[in-house]
Amino acid sequence: MAIARVGEFRRDASVGMGWVARGAVGWAAAYGCLRVWFATGHAPDWKFPGGDLLVPDWVAVGGCVVSAATVLALHRRPSSRLLIRALWAVAAGWVAAAALALLDVVGGVLPGLGIPFDWKGMVSRLAALGGAALLGRTALTYRRRLGPGRSLEAIPIWAVIGAWSAVAGCLIRLAAQAVVGFDTPYGANLSLILFEGGFLLAGIVLPLLLVYRVGRFFPRWMLLLPGAGLGGGITAYFGVGLLQMIAAAVQGKPVYGDIGLPDAFFWVAVPAYVMWGVGLAVATYGYYLRTRKPA
Repeated sequence: MAIARVGEFRRDASVGMGWVARGAVGWAAAYGCLRVWFATGHAPDWKFPGGDLLVPDWVAVGGCVVSAATVLALHRRPSSRLLIRALWAVAAGWVAAAALALLDVVGGVLPGLGIPFDWKGMVSRLAALGGAALLGRTALTYRRRLGPGRSLEAIPIWAVIGAWSAVAGCLIRLAAQAVVGFDTPYGANLSLILFEGGFLLAGIVLPLLLVYRVGRFFPRWMLLLPGAGLGGGITAYFGVGLLQMIAAAVQGKPVYGDIGLPDAFFWVAVPAYVMWGVGLAVATYGYYLRTRKPA
């Protein structure tokens, strides 16, 4: 029986490259060519400062090379947990690079907020996120070939801590805004009201639904999808923003000096957003483990 199981594992591990992995390699090649085209002076005029991604064009080209190389290496060594984790890290890197997609969503759904809508940049960012999805799905496929994944019978304490950290981050962000005032140049229009309502739902209601019993009354996808999307998006966008702030401070430059708010506001608000995003992502992962079906 033991020999049969070993043989079965080896057959599963040596399965040929599936369509998802092939798609990931194809995406890396196609998107890499596009980034080379942009890097050689053919990029369109982006509406957001800095371009369509939060990394330079040649860095994005290198990211495409690393993406394809990691998938191919994993195909040659399908039982390598190190390569699986590396592929997850590469996918997360693309999500961070395309973090401006969060503004695309907000600006597209709520145009009254005054966020510029850059459809060319949005298409490029969606392509990057699509590649991240292919890379993540590839990593998940190879991980599942190694056997059943981890599952939990109850929400772990670290997920509860993550949920309350998200709530705390949201409340700290609101407190920082209260100090400088809630006045906006757009008035109390419908888009602003909807944004503020969604802000509270994502910052207070959603994290707690993920870790407490009342969340069981909702369909799994209704909590899992927004939890993962918002948790990853907020962490990526404001995590990169925090790194930019630190770099500016080291160079003696003001942070977001063109916005007209004191630096102290950003040193409170941006880390609070990061706390919110990370906490929400942690709570969502705990919810995922708790509600996944046994293999």
